[in-house]
Amino acid sequence: MSTPVETFTTYKHSIELQKNVADLWWTVDDNEREITFELHINTTGWIALAGGMKGTDIGVGWVDQRGSVYFQDRYAFAKERPMLDNTTIDWFALQGREVSGWTAIQFKRLLDTCDLMDVPIKSGTNKLIFAYGLTDPIPSGPNGEISYHENQHGSRALSLRSYTDSLSEDTFAGLDYFDFRLNNACHISIFY
Repeated sequence: MSTPVETFTTYKHSIELQKNVADLWWTVDDNEREITFELHINTTGWIALAGGMKGTDIGVGWVDQRGSVYFQDRYAFAKERPMLDNTTIDWFALQGREVSGWTAIQFKRLLDTCDLMDVPIKSGTNKLIFAYGLTDPIPSGPNGEISYHENQHGSRALSLRSYTDSLSEDTFAGLDYFDFRLNNACHISIFY
């Protein structure tokens, strides 16, 4: 991981989203049907996590100069500034801080909020987009407006509800072939 900031707690999963820019940790609580994230981004401005950019919900947060943490539930109809989602508030900041130029915020939401302006987090691959601004929203209160992120963004396809960490590519280095076995189906060998 790139961040010099310690996480607030221990998580089941983590990934470096972009080297020296963004790191993400998360744990799924199936009993509570919620997911807790911790996002660290190399900025002292706002940070965001989304399930896409068009027709999706977005969690946007920042830590102001007094150390107060703000988090907004937003929605993007198109590739434009996402609007505040005032139908229901489904993203919740737990805590946050700024250290050594990095913003770190721990937040949570339900896996399925039943809100038409939210995307359910399902088993399988989920597309995640992170973005950030170089400054805090203006005004820096709960209704602050975020600036355009320019080229400060990235995306990853992740299995957020996977219960096993994927093996590193080094595990398969030097193999001539490997087998995929499907119960009650067939045996497939792939050679390369």
